[in-house]
Amino acid sequence: MEENVMKRILTIGGSDPFAGGGIQTDLKTFENFGLFGLSALTSIGALDINERFMLESISLELLKRQLVSIDKMTSLDGIKIGLLNSSEAIMVVRDFIKTKQNIPIILDPVLAFKETEAVINQLYISQLIEELFPLVTMITPNLAEAALLSGQALPSSLTEMIHLAKELTASGTKNIVIKGGTRMAGDEAVDLLYSIDHYEVFSHKKIDTTTVNGAGCAFSSAITANLVLGADFTKAVAESKKFVAHCISNGVLMNDHTGSVWSGGIQKGGMRNEN
Repeated sequence: MEENVMKRILTIGGSDPFAGGGIQTDLKTFENFGLFGLSALTSIGALDINERFMLESISLELLKRQLVSIDKMTSLDGIKIGLLNSSEAIMVVRDFIKTKQNIPIILDPVLAFKETEAVINQLYISQLIEELFPLVTMITPNLAEAALLSGQALPSSLTEMIHLAKELTASGTKNIVIKGGTRMAGDEAVDLLYSIDHYEVFSHKKIDTTTVNGAGCAFSSAITANLVLGADFTKAVAESKKFVAHCISNGVLMNDHTGSVWSGGIQKGGMRNEN
């Protein structure tokens, strides 16, 4: 029997019931690139009785059991880390990835906080930086997350993005992609790849649509997939940016004012595992 050589990627993160972001988008992205996706849930999202989005945490013991189960069952070729909803969850994931330092590990630092939790937020951010940054291949924050992580003001120009990225690499991360996306002024969606001695800028014309829920998750998981398939950082980011543009263009409206990205409309594109 021919050996099954399909590569395996694990996503650790939250569940989005609208399948725009979270592990749903990660798994669909991995499949689009010809990779087998596994998942470990940290939380489950839903609308509360007032139709506000809420997150229900998975117990730490169940998070640990998911990771142990995956470890016992199979080897991994890459890991993408999304929403970690507590300091304790950070430590659980830290212990898990300590033994996986020979594969690409991408941290997408989803910072979903309430304004009243400022002190807790800072403790969480400090732990995220100290415990995970040195262990991951790359972090992929959006503009707001990058500002929170660095303690800097929200950047409004490419020069400020570069300065902010430099501050973050001083915190222990080796490589960073700041997802500027559509938040910057102008007609271009701009993202920045920054390493200690090098940076590159990637731009794409902004797409006038509301089907953008999950774009950041899709971008980060696509970067993970491309790195697993052997791309260097530049090619991984470039291919992933094209992929996300397709996902946004093929997005699905949930209602009159919002929608989610969708990778199912892509027949070809990006790097794929042909094995």
